[in-house]
Amino acid sequence: MEKAGVHVVYGIVGLKTHAKLALVVRREREEFRSYVHIGTGNYHSQTAKLYTDFGLFTTRPEITSEVVEIFHYLTGRSLKMDYNQLLVAPINMKARFIEMIKQETENAKSGLPSGIIAKCNNLEEKSIIEALYEASQAGVPIQLIVRGFCCLRPGEAGLSENIKVQSIVGQFLEHSRVFYFRSGKATEMEGRFFIGSADWMARNLLGRVEVVTPVEDRLSREKIWESLQAMLNDRRQSWDMDGNGNSVLRQPQNPGEEIGVHDLLAEKTRLKSLLFKMDELKN
Repeated sequence: MEKAGVHVVYGIVGLKTHAKLALVVRREREEFRSYVHIGTGNYHSQTAKLYTDFGLFTTRPEITSEVVEIFHYLTGRSLKMDYNQLLVAPINMKARFIEMIKQETENAKSGLPSGIIAKCNNLEEKSIIEALYEASQAGVPIQLIVRGFCCLRPGEAGLSENIKVQSIVGQFLEHSRVFYFRSGKATEMEGRFFIGSADWMARNLLGRVEVVTPVEDRLSREKIWESLQAMLNDRRQSWDMDGNGNSVLRQPQNPGEEIGVHDLLAEKTRLKSLLFKMDELKN
């Protein structure tokens, strides 16, 4: 890339750059407009065919302006420490996650709707686990989808009886990081949705440059929610972990449950694509 004239910046000494970000600044008429992609997956043509990931493409100024600051941060031109929209490691991400978990704890204690759903590759960060234990003890229902290792012990009386942990193993590699907080809202869809590059691990929250973004628009939230519910309800490719770290493969109980979540979501995607093409032909 450098031989072709591309300016390559290798990031900050001591921090691995793990964020999945793309920024295009385009001149439109008399002004410049920023287009941003924030994803959970690598920009890699081969893994894109094998991994399950989410990505957000947006021009919202409150998001794009902070992404511009992150690129300045990577090139040594920004010392910004007050990101309002984005969760950025190692700057504010760990503190913001713990703050949101504790808010769910307070909501449960106050009788408000509460709940946490988190999907990541691995979970071992001590402060996050302790905050989740406290939330469980306050009555917050917590559902964790963790593909790899998980240092939290679910289902333990007096400690984590409100926490469930599952992993999904199938034809695709589960790679997306998704975080949902009910936030005291009357309906589930009014809760807070986030996607990004970070696992709940010390190396991600403290030793890497990571970015997690809120997802605000209704259609994107509905798509994330549909996928999460399909994963949580899967009885073909999901393994449930107990408090001793043992995992048991779920078994289909009713007709239709023998279809794994990967096939289910792939078929829904094919159907939506077909309907989209039919609408294009009509127009």
